[in-house]
Amino acid sequence: MHFDELLKTLGELGHYQRTRLFLICLVSIVCAFHAMNMVFVGANPKKKCQVPYVNLSSAPGAKNVTLDHWASYLRRADEDACKIYNPDEVYNSVSNGSYTFQELSSGETNVSFSKVSCSNWEFSREVYGDTIVTQFYLVCDSAWLRSTSKTLYFFGRLLGAVVFGQLSDIFGRRPMFFAGLLMLLIVGCVAAASPSMFVFIPFYILQGAAQTGLFLVAYTMCTELVGPSYRVLAGFLIQGFYSIGYMALSGVAYLIYDWRYIEVAITLPVVLFAAYLCILPESIRWLLSKGREEEAKEIIKKVAETNKVSITEDMLEDLRSPSEKQKEAADDRKYTFVDLFRPFRMLILSLNVWFNWLVNAMVYYGLALGTDNLGGDPYINFMIAGAVEIPAYIMCVLCLNRVGRKKPLTITMIFGGVSCIASAFVPSDLVALKVTLAMLGKFGITASYAIIYLMAAEVFPTVVRNIGMGISSMSARIGGMLAPQILDLGAVWGPLPLLLFGVLSAVAGSLALLLPETNGRPLPQTIEDVTHPEKLKHRDDMTLDIRLNEKEKQNI
Repeated sequence: MHFDELLKTLGELGHYQRTRLFLICLVSIVCAFHAMNMVFVGANPKKKCQVPYVNLSSAPGAKNVTLDHWASYLRRADEDACKIYNPDEVYNSVSNGSYTFQELSSGETNVSFSKVSCSNWEFSREVYGDTIVTQFYLVCDSAWLRSTSKTLYFFGRLLGAVVFGQLSDIFGRRPMFFAGLLMLLIVGCVAAASPSMFVFIPFYILQGAAQTGLFLVAYTMCTELVGPSYRVLAGFLIQGFYSIGYMALSGVAYLIYDWRYIEVAITLPVVLFAAYLCILPESIRWLLSKGREEEAKEIIKKVAETNKVSITEDMLEDLRSPSEKQKEAADDRKYTFVDLFRPFRMLILSLNVWFNWLVNAMVYYGLALGTDNLGGDPYINFMIAGAVEIPAYIMCVLCLNRVGRKKPLTITMIFGGVSCIASAFVPSDLVALKVTLAMLGKFGITASYAIIYLMAAEVFPTVVRNIGMGISSMSARIGGMLAPQILDLGAVWGPLPLLLFGVLSAVAGSLALLLPETNGRPLPQTIEDVTHPEKLKHRDDMTLDIRLNEKEKQNI
């Protein structure tokens, strides 16, 4: 009996699966912490150039002038607070009687002074506490380090997606799950103690790799744990917990107020997951794909015992499809990313999925980075941006098993794209309307991002599933890196970023119609199941006939 059919007897979402599904989902909260922490760790508060002290009492032209007025005038040199008027030149002009300070500050003279670069700054503490910007002076000539750290973080996420995807297909889901937890714990703590940006950045890159790799493996474990009827629920449940972490991070950052302690607070909970060593087994699907049937059977028996279901030895026979057995007889090779590019039908499917991931991530992070335009408290704005994801996931859970995957993916992407395009042309003074349309866009793209995540886990065969998911996640990281660059195009034409997000979203949504429908169908095990879907359907029909025959025999 094929494993998907056996799950219907064991219980597609029995007590065994429910408890472990919940435990795995808790990990996604920590993943969200580390995915979004740069919003607060790298926050850029308002700043003023620190003006050197001068004794104004000895300057005839600066009588009754306060130091605050003096500093305010010098800072007029640069709105970005990177330069000030040369204090010596200004002081000499008012001390030798050439001008009075009142004449200079009122603009009544045509005098011009040279400018000098600031070396120290005063940062506002009204909204943010210490951040890497305030501690390492990532402003003016060093501001590139702040943006570079974000780009390199996404590069780390790219590496994590590829490396963890490849290794988890080779060595198993469970070992890479715990490797990701350990790596996240170590690099998170080291990053929090970094004495400089040149120490922080390498470990922040590794933090991105660990976070993405861990979430990727956890997501795959969730979808492989349950039966076909509950894969949608499992996929969106872990995404929902991710959104909870998204919202909770704003509260953590608001209460702690210091970037080092924020890093520690979101990293140390990883220690608690060490208890999972005694709870989480290896993925049964992965074991079957590797021909390790005896190990898989032991876990299946434990599932049956926990779910209080009786199974026979006959049910444990032929857990793998005939195509898997033929593959094993023919060769015992390791599958790599190259197998996703052949034959042609597999190549087209892979490129379509990866393009959808890239666009979804680009629009998702582009809209997330644009929440600063909401105005008001940034902590509340950040929480709202996370909260809008919850109804998107609920809608998907209610709809996907009824209408499939393809149509909702297309509809939500086009809806999100149209909302972005509409928001782009709303006048800036109509803030409420502009923000509402942007949030509708985020609602749509959040739903489509979750759907394509689910579809990728379902369309790629087991032998290369994590590799396919890894490259999909890599494509998303590239999209994330492109998002800030597209936002910068607003300097050329204000509506351009939202217009590009909207058009690309609509194009990707249309291409999604070419993807296969996966609703309620067995997960493909081999490349042949993808390139010849009629065989997968035939196998599904055969297992259904066998199951019906077994029921008839039991009735007799």
